[in-house]
Amino acid sequence: MIRKLLELGQAIAFLPAISLFLGATFLALYGVYILLETIYSVVFKPEVRDPAVLSTKFISVMDIHLLSIVLYIFSVGLYELFVGKLNVPDWLRITNIDQLKAKLASVIVLILAITFTKKIVEWKDPLDTFLFALAIAAIVAVLIFYYKVKEE
Repeated sequence: MIRKLLELGQAIAFLPAISLFLGATFLALYGVYILLETIYSVVFKPEVRDPAVLSTKFISVMDIHLLSIVLYIFSVGLYELFVGKLNVPDWLRITNIDQLKAKLASVIVLILAITFTKKIVEWKDPLDTFLFALAIAAIVAVLIFYYKVKEE
């Protein structure tokens, strides 16, 4: 009986996979909304045409869409690992938890780069920006070190 119960445990992984998919869909739609709102503002509100404001808005849109893609990748990964196979491109096929973690690490680096770019565009305090860059560099270094050690 416990064996059957544990084998049905794949249904537990189904819930996070679906919730991540719903989150990805919501973020994708929200990104489109922010993009359309930005375009509307540029056309009808001249004060929004400042390049720094526009850069920040468009970088935010990229950030939102990237996070949407991350949620989608994790949704697919959890489903494939615990529920069943999907018809997805080879680069998206996930066969073990380490592949899923590796994809997360690479996307974290990309999100941090986008976040730092947004921070530079909003440039206010040089020391704060420098410390932010150091923190990002430390996180990236730890991720690289972890995967280098794991490869050995």
